[in-house]
Amino acid sequence: LLEGSKQYQVPLYQRTYAWKTPQLVRLWDDIAQLAEDRATHGSQITHFLGSLVLAPTPEVGPVGVSKYLVVDGQQRLTTTTLLLAAIRDHRAATESPEHRDRINEQYLVNKWKAEDERLKLLPTQADRASYLACIEATPLAGAADPIGEAYRYFRARVAELDDPDDPHDVQRIEEAVLSGLTLVSVTTTRDDNAHRIFESLNNTGL
Repeated sequence: LLEGSKQYQVPLYQRTYAWKTPQLVRLWDDIAQLAEDRATHGSQITHFLGSLVLAPTPEVGPVGVSKYLVVDGQQRLTTTTLLLAAIRDHRAATESPEHRDRINEQYLVNKWKAEDERLKLLPTQADRASYLACIEATPLAGAADPIGEAYRYFRARVAELDDPDDPHDVQRIEEAVLSGLTLVSVTTTRDDNAHRIFESLNNTGL
């Protein structure tokens, strides 16, 4: 979903990022259990994260970055990228700096694209500065807002899980996120009304 030159744009009619500690705890517990199950029973084990509804934007062309509106699934997609940023920063700090470029370039940024196309996930304007700080790993990362709180939560959980006597525990978490989480991705056609689809799905809450 995140590989290749893509950008997922959260449209203006979407709520801002809204996950709080209960949702973060549930996702982390599921991923930690998934990593443990995959280590014990094999890498074929997966965890279903739900559905993602996308709508192609008029900007999609034959070359460059393919752009999609996130009609449904913003919270899960944003949270997953923040978790990857937290894993990236922990592994870069405690293992090797190469983890920063590897995770960035594969899953978080379109490295060689213009500034407005660089982020693979482009949140609403209200969330953008805090999200950018986390993706850029600036001193402002982890601000006192839901985006920053999610990033700080995952940094703490990854650090807590990291056992000095187990060199592969954080790697197993990363592999669980990248290879063990499954989604159903639905892309609408250009003739569909993305806003109406959003309204029909919007009763699902967070």
